[in-house]
Amino acid sequence: MLEAHWQAVVDGASAKPDIKYVSDITLCQAIQASVNHKQVAYRFCLPIQLLGKITNPMLDCLLLQKRKGDPSDVTGWDARSLGSKVVAPFNQRQENILGTSSDPYVGNPMRIPRMARNDKSKKDLTGWNTLVDILEQVESGGDADFIEAVFRQVLLEMFRRQKSLRFAYPLPPRISLEGALSLAQSFLQEKSGGDRSLALCGAIFDAIGIHFGLYAKVDRSRINASDEATGQAADLECINAEGKVVLAVEVKDRILTLTDVEGTLQKCRQRKIKDIFFTTPGVKGDEQPALNERLARAFASGQNLYVFEFSEFARSVLALGGESIRITFLQKVGEHLDNWNTQPSHRQAWKKLLESI
Repeated sequence: MLEAHWQAVVDGASAKPDIKYVSDITLCQAIQASVNHKQVAYRFCLPIQLLGKITNPMLDCLLLQKRKGDPSDVTGWDARSLGSKVVAPFNQRQENILGTSSDPYVGNPMRIPRMARNDKSKKDLTGWNTLVDILEQVESGGDADFIEAVFRQVLLEMFRRQKSLRFAYPLPPRISLEGALSLAQSFLQEKSGGDRSLALCGAIFDAIGIHFGLYAKVDRSRINASDEATGQAADLECINAEGKVVLAVEVKDRILTLTDVEGTLQKCRQRKIKDIFFTTPGVKGDEQPALNERLARAFASGQNLYVFEFSEFARSVLALGGESIRITFLQKVGEHLDNWNTQPSHRQAWKKLLESI
């Protein structure tokens, strides 16, 4: 159930970043504060208590323990075990969003029979009362739809917290040329709206600048942002020490069209950029002759335009630079995924690929 609700929330938030499951602004703020609390047990509280309630609506979501020796008690339950056996392993699979604890209720704050307001034993009484307020709303009058909405709002805040985290990418001490290319191809298998392609291309051009010294830095635009909004002529701009753009790179994860080429040529001409690269899976078949003719005319007017498929270009670069550039490439892919706040699912995929080496 937890995985199913999580996937629904991730899909919803990916399609609509400003999505809400709860309309009450005060309740949303309380959930956000709780999921991002400085104490680990507080961060885990809502996911554990509400998952228990959704699993069995008869349970009291403020209870933390089952009354021993009372067979008539149908509202009490072992919240600590649910936390350690279900929620903590899920949290670990999701890059430890809530912290690294494998037993989040092991400490004194949660080793009580039932949560109650104004518990003087709690160091952060305001934060504690916030948790109690949320759970009391669920327990006092919430129907099944309300309970699910609150639970999904909690998962939504967890997802947003996850997006802000930097992932740990385990780099190998060395990797072969074929190994590096295989990782890149595996990473591109799943569609990402261009995110994965741009991370790989950004990484390869970063590596070229570092190892071959052809330029000082690479500026990148956010995926799906218009060039007018970013002020860039292309997805990547390679800039020399004097601040001049010496190379523009457009990254396409779809078939290239003549319209794409015309637009980029015009933008680069306005910026006086002579060298332009396109990475693309291929060119629209019936436009190939026209594209070839356009490339020739661009060359005659002072612009060099190159069209290549990523893997064939990367093969030459990663072979020429040797083992060191291949490690830099792998490292830079992770940096692009983190720095540009790429969806966690794509970052997780890259991490898992590295772990598989």
